[in-house]
Amino acid sequence: MVTQYLSTYAILPGGPPKIEGDWHHVLVVPSFDESADFLHRLTATQEHTSLLIVLVINRPEGSDAACNDEVGEYLAQQPTQSLQTGYQLHQLSEALSVLSIDLEALEGPTPAAQGVGRARRVGCDTALALIQQGVIKSPWIYSGDADAGWPEGFFHSEWPAQHSAICLPFTHEPGGDPTVTSATLIYELKIHHYMLQLERIGTPYAFHTLGSSCALHNEAYAAVRGVPLRSAGEDFYLLNKLAKIAPVHTAKGCGVTLQSRRSQRAPFGTGPAVNELLTAERHSDVPIFYDARCFDTLAIVIERFNHWILEPQPDPKRDLHDYVDPVIADDLSDLLTRWRYQRAIQHIQRAAAAPSARQKHADIWFDGFKLLTESLKTSQVTEANFSSCGLGPVALGHVSEWVREATAALNLMTVTSTGNERNPQTYTLTGGEEKIELSNKELGPADIQLLFAWLATPAAAAIARIDLSGESTRHLVFPSETRLPVAVCNLGS
Repeated sequence: MVTQYLSTYAILPGGPPKIEGDWHHVLVVPSFDESADFLHRLTATQEHTSLLIVLVINRPEGSDAACNDEVGEYLAQQPTQSLQTGYQLHQLSEALSVLSIDLEALEGPTPAAQGVGRARRVGCDTALALIQQGVIKSPWIYSGDADAGWPEGFFHSEWPAQHSAICLPFTHEPGGDPTVTSATLIYELKIHHYMLQLERIGTPYAFHTLGSSCALHNEAYAAVRGVPLRSAGEDFYLLNKLAKIAPVHTAKGCGVTLQSRRSQRAPFGTGPAVNELLTAERHSDVPIFYDARCFDTLAIVIERFNHWILEPQPDPKRDLHDYVDPVIADDLSDLLTRWRYQRAIQHIQRAAAAPSARQKHADIWFDGFKLLTESLKTSQVTEANFSSCGLGPVALGHVSEWVREATAALNLMTVTSTGNERNPQTYTLTGGEEKIELSNKELGPADIQLLFAWLATPAAAAIARIDLSGESTRHLVFPSETRLPVAVCNLGS
């Protein structure tokens, strides 16, 4: 599995490097526009740890060309061995070393849409290759960020080998600005609340998804084909994939310490959420916690779905009315119908006979992505880039549901087509434009559903033309209840 991944899917520009020596542990850290302080902190706490830090220095397109100079100057002052173009080995102590990867020297500026996802992918793929070479002894790839502090002795922890990943404990430490510290801790409470509510109802996706504080089993990492190439959320999608092949373990006790700071490095996540709290007149003006009754209802739906997959002829609509308020039951029935739950039940029943096997299929159907898109509907997110995430038709259907029901005014959506899995094409729907160019994009039925969902939003009010030339009409199954609100639609042949 690992050999096949490294030869077929891994991103190892000019590498992997040949290194003499070995270390017990490996930590991957993407670095963009950082000070060298995090290297001082790691040296102070890990001086006696046999640890190789794979530091991926990257610069997204359009950013300051000198943004990484401070880190580069600090590393140049350490004992350094040049390995090959773009790769250098720096010794911070007798046991602690840094393998720096200059991604800009190897590839040029990182595409903005891939950002930290590409940097983390290159770092983890390099770590995987070093594990296979025997340079790294541990089977675990630790993933961190430059704002993360690791306690002394932490890397000597033992993790259960049957798990695909470990979500490590974390907390945000107070910073120099009390208002930033307050906003950051409020956001931390929010994500703890969300995770604990999922844990309470028993979903297997009840874990934090922070790329700054997790460990990935090397074989599981290869099995899911690495880190998605995204400018944000790459950690969420990676851990969501890992949870489908083996459990994700949530560790307890002392863990990673994250800095409370302002950040514009990613389009969503901790940085933007903290900035939203900081710009509000009062923190209470910003919606923070989900109503616990939402999770209660979700628990009922999951429990009843697990019952339906065992019944030869289930009647979900009637069943829901026995367990929840009639109005909510009708809404849930409509939602499940749009999710094609009947097809899912039939597929699960055909795929497995044993209750435990059917349960596994149900867990995959109720995946973290489905839960995410439900939460996005009431969020303030207006732009999303799902390209290079490997979304199939079902997942793209969840995106369409979000577009149809979003309370925020969406203005940009980037996805990858689902009509030809061997040749997926990236396309973007942008608010305010008069033409949608989708010629030769290998569209499938799920893409058409997304298109029609987009056309029903205010963002598409100016659309006068859609170009679908080059698409096979047998794939273009248009919803019968929808009419094209455009003057011209150029269809394929």
